[in-house]
Amino acid sequence: MPEIEDAGRYDVIVIGAGMAGLMAANSLLLLGHRVLLLEKHAVAGGCTMNFERQGFRFEASTHVINGCEAGGMTYEELVKIGAQDRIEFIKVDALGRMVDETRGREFALPWELGEHVKMLTEQFPHEERGIRAFYEKYGPMTETLLGSLGAVDENDADELAKIAVAGQSYSELSGRKAVDVLSEFTTDSELIELMLMIPSGFMGTDHHEIDAATAIVCDLIFRVNGGDAYYPKGGSGHMSQVLADLFVERGGTLMLNRGVSEIRFEGGLATEVLAKKRAGHFISAKARCIVAASDLTALVNDLCPKHSFPSDYVRSINEREPSISAAILFAGLDVDLRERGITEAELLRTWAAGEAPSAFGEIARECDFAKLPSAMATIYSNVDPSCCPEGKSVVATMGLAEPDLFEAALGPGRQRGRAYRELKERITVQLVEKLARVFDFPDIADHIEVLELATPVTIRRYTENRAGAYVGWRYSAGQAMDLFPQQSPVENLILCGQWVAPGGGVSNAMRGGNSAAAIANDFLQDAR
Repeated sequence: MPEIEDAGRYDVIVIGAGMAGLMAANSLLLLGHRVLLLEKHAVAGGCTMNFERQGFRFEASTHVINGCEAGGMTYEELVKIGAQDRIEFIKVDALGRMVDETRGREFALPWELGEHVKMLTEQFPHEERGIRAFYEKYGPMTETLLGSLGAVDENDADELAKIAVAGQSYSELSGRKAVDVLSEFTTDSELIELMLMIPSGFMGTDHHEIDAATAIVCDLIFRVNGGDAYYPKGGSGHMSQVLADLFVERGGTLMLNRGVSEIRFEGGLATEVLAKKRAGHFISAKARCIVAASDLTALVNDLCPKHSFPSDYVRSINEREPSISAAILFAGLDVDLRERGITEAELLRTWAAGEAPSAFGEIARECDFAKLPSAMATIYSNVDPSCCPEGKSVVATMGLAEPDLFEAALGPGRQRGRAYRELKERITVQLVEKLARVFDFPDIADHIEVLELATPVTIRRYTENRAGAYVGWRYSAGQAMDLFPQQSPVENLILCGQWVAPGGGVSNAMRGGNSAAAIANDFLQDAR
C-alpha cells in the first residue's frame, strides 16, 4: 500500500510552477488566499528556466519577451503582483543579421517597425508598394489590440470604435494561412518567407501553414512601440526564481519534486490532489479551488477521473494537433565571438533559398538536419555576458522536429538506451556543422567546452507537454485561434498556460496566470 502524507487544506492548489503557475500563485496570495504551489521538478520555471554546466548558463527556450518597459504588457502583469522592480530587463535593439549565400548579400534584421520596413524595401525595392501597404494596414491593428489589453475608457466612443475595427480585422485573418494573406500584397516567395521567419520560429509552425492572425500579430507585437524586445538579465530562470522566492516570502507554500499523479473529485468538484513525494510515498492536499497550469491532454485523460468532463470537450482536446517539437543544441565556447566580428543576438545564414515547402516537413519528420537549407544561431552571451566567463560564449541553435523518430528510439519503460543515444549523437554532429557554417567558423568543434542536446523527449520529460510540444497547440490555420477557455467545464478547476487562452509565449503565460487567479477568486467569493 502506498504511504500518503496529509499536506493540509488550502483555498487554492496551483499545479505547475511554470510562468503561468507562478503568476497565478502570487496573484492569489495577494488576493488573500492560502495557496499551495506544486511542481514536478527540482526548480520552478517550466520552459522559463536555465541550466548550468561548467560555468556556462544555458537558456532553455526564451529568446526575447515583449512589453517589458514601463507601461508595457509584461511590465503591467508584473505590477499586478508587485514584482516589477525585482527583475531587470535588457533591451534587444535588433534581432540580428542575415547572411544570404545564395544571392551574395547580408543585412541587419531590426525590430523597430520603421527600420524593419526600410530594410525590406531596400532588399526588395520592386515590392515596396506592397510592403508599405501591408504594414500600414496591420501595424495600427496590432498597436490598437495591444492597447486594448490595458485600461480602456469605456466612455470613449472613438476608442471603443477603433478597438472594434481592429478586432474585426483580426477576426477576418483568423483561419486563413499567412502566406495567402501576404500573397495579396506580394508575390515574392523569398520576401514572404522573410516576413514570416520570426512568427514561424516562435510558434513552432512552418511558415507555409501558420495562421495569419497569429503570425501577423506575433511579428508586429515586437515591432510596434519602437521595437519591443527584451531579455531578462540573469536568464529566464532567474526571472522564474524571483517569482518563486516572492511567493514563498509572502507566505505561500511551494513544494518542488512533487509531480501530481491524481486529482480527486467530490460532488462534481475537484477537491483533492495527490502528488508523488518519492517511490511509494505521496502527499495529499485538499482545496476549494484548483488552478492547473499543466498539459491539458494529460489533465483530462490521466489526472482526473473518467467522465469528469463532457465527452465532446475531451474529444476536442484529443483531436487537436500539438505544436511541433524541436532538437536544440546548446554550446559553450572557449572564444568570445564578438572578437570574430559576431556582435548580434541572432545570426541567420541561408545557403539554399527557395526550398520547396515539403522539404521542411521532411526534415522535421526525418530529423536529418544535414538537409537544412538555412540555420539561425542565438548568441546569448552577446545579450547577457553574465551567462559565461569572460572571453567565452554561449550559443544555441535548433531544428524543428517531429517526435516520432525519438519516441521510436526509446527502449522499454521509455529508457534512453543505445538507439536513442546514437540518434542524439548523429543530430549533435549535424547541428554543430550548422553552427560552423552559420558563424563561418570551420573548426568551431575544437572550441566547444560544453555541449548539450535537448530533444522532443527532453522537452516532454521536463514540461510533460504532449508530444514534446514547445508552444502548446500547432498554430496552423483552422485551429490556431480556437483556444480553449480558462474556465474548464468543472466549476472550480481553472486553467492557464500555453494550452488555453490567451495562448503561448512568456507574456501570454503571465497574463493567463493573472486572469486565472481572478477567475478562481471569483469562484471562491461566490462560494462563500
